[in-house]
Amino acid sequence: MAQVADRRREMFRRRRAGESMDSIAKSFGISRSTLAKDFTRAYKSYLEEEKTEADVWRRFQTDRYEELLAAVWPEALAGDVRANEQASKLIDKLCRLNGWDVPVKAEVSGPDGGPIALASGSLEEMEQLFNIARQVHADDDTEEDEDLDDEDADDDSR
Repeated sequence: MAQVADRRREMFRRRRAGESMDSIAKSFGISRSTLAKDFTRAYKSYLEEEKTEADVWRRFQTDRYEELLAAVWPEALAGDVRANEQASKLIDKLCRLNGWDVPVKAEVSGPDGGPIALASGSLEEMEQLFNIARQVHADDDTEEDEDLDDEDADDDSR
């Protein structure tokens, strides 16, 4: 296990440095496919550890905020304006920390820059939105092609 951990650390270090997967695999005496699988497993494990650490930290911070909130809550309920403000700020922090905020309303803009009205979020409306996005993307590609044609024409005239 220690050898595998060392190999994975070295693999990550070399990959971050820009070395190719083929080169790294060759140096370890394994196939590129085996290295890719090992890399994927190692990266998934790393992400899971990061998520776990973030969850632990979030829970720790939540506990701290809840303890502070419990301390000011009786005064806030009794009408103490300052305690009420503190409680409100702590609740806001808890909501942000844990993702309990109300979603922010977002507007999707159409090709002309105006809003696209979506009433229900139905499948038909989503298809319409995708079609608009495809059209905008196709228009962008056409403009890029025209720009390339202009550059080619400039090159030919020289």
